[in-house]
Amino acid sequence: MAEPSSKLSLEAYAQLTRDELASLAASEDALPVLVGGTGVYVQCVLDGWDLAGTGTLRRSLERDFPRSDVNGAYQVLARLAPEAARRVHPSNYEAILNALARRMTGLASNEAATPFAFAVYGLDRGEAETDRRIETTLDAQIRHGLLEEIAELDRRYRLVEQARRPGRPRNVATQTHGYREFVGVAASTGKAIAELHGADLTAARAEALGHIWAYSRRQRSWFRKLSASRVDHRSAVKAIVSRLQ
Repeated sequence: MAEPSSKLSLEAYAQLTRDELASLAASEDALPVLVGGTGVYVQCVLDGWDLAGTGTLRRSLERDFPRSDVNGAYQVLARLAPEAARRVHPSNYEAILNALARRMTGLASNEAATPFAFAVYGLDRGEAETDRRIETTLDAQIRHGLLEEIAELDRRYRLVEQARRPGRPRNVATQTHGYREFVGVAASTGKAIAELHGADLTAARAEALGHIWAYSRRQRSWFRKLSASRVDHRSAVKAIVSRLQ
């Protein structure tokens, strides 16, 4: 488990996932399903990126290209790996640095083989229906205690206080869609999370929806481009159907 105060690194995610896959491979009845999430995290498992040693390189890239120079990092990526640059948003700092690290260490080499062949499937209901479902989900989260959860995180990590400081907060919870918007409104109005109501909640909800809708479009674009060239889809589908019967 990762604490909400820190980001689960690409290296840590890959290792945790591969360890779990190796454990499941020991069972003939195992059928792992890797669902959704950030595109680059999924791709690192599918394509078997060798991530050894990239932590040091990534920290070096963060020093060379702070968040304020995301454009500079993107321009370097565009020169070194034009195809990779086309797959990431020019302002997505984390994805740009991950792509730079991959390019500079030759990660797309299948050196970290997994014990399974993968079949890639996408359930896409279209932009309008996806947007509607996102709105329904966010409203359900609010009804079922999202603000109380954020208030508890604020008690533990002083999120609102961090958001009021100059510069970009380091706590991941203040950067997560559906959390940061409510924290931001609290910070700008001088209120506690529990004191938000009426126009405050309306503004935070609208901002959160805009951010999540935009992110879902980037996800849809990324997952359409996931390479499955190593997969024999017919064999994979037959294996899955056989195990489900």
